[in-house]
Parts: sequence; structure tokens; C-alpha cells
Amino acid sequence: MNASIATENVGLHLSRPIVANDEIQFSAFGNGWGFCSYILPARLAVERLGAANASRQQLNLAFQVNRQRITQAVIEAGMPEPGKRVILLNV
Repeated sequence: MNASIATENVGLHLSRPIVANDEIQFSAFGNGWGFCSYILPARLAVERLGAANASRQQLNLAFQVNRQRITQAVIEAGMPEPGKRVILLNV
């Protein structure tokens, strides 16, 4: 299934990212999905999402440019147990 179609079917939305402690922190939320917390390590944003370096500006840019790809990785990772934060390693 096409990634954008899968995302539309789930109706999942990502919050604005927060860059702290060498990671991108954000939440995913949607009907039937709830509100879940995720972390994307800065090194993965540099290695796989095209960030030039681990600066706040570059990590935010990489998140915004790759929002669809990150949303698909969240869908594939699934919903965690309440109160758990998921580290995304497959983006």
C-alpha cells in the first residue's frame, strides 16, 4: 500500500518536534490511535533523513521535510503501551 494512502487511512498527525538531548521528541495522535510519544535519535536524522548536522535547525528541517516518512515509521512501529515512549529506529 502507498505510504500516503496508509497515513490518510489511519488519520494520524504528528505534533511539532522538540529537539533536546541529541534527539527529536514528538507525539503522534489520531482517532482510534490515542496520543503516543516517540523519539527519533539525532544520528538517524543525519544518517537517513538528510540533516547536514545535529543542530536544532537541521534536525527540525529534516523532521519537517520527512514528516510523511516519519508518520509511516510511526504507523509501522504501532501504538505503545500507555506511558511508554517509542524510539524510532526504522525511518
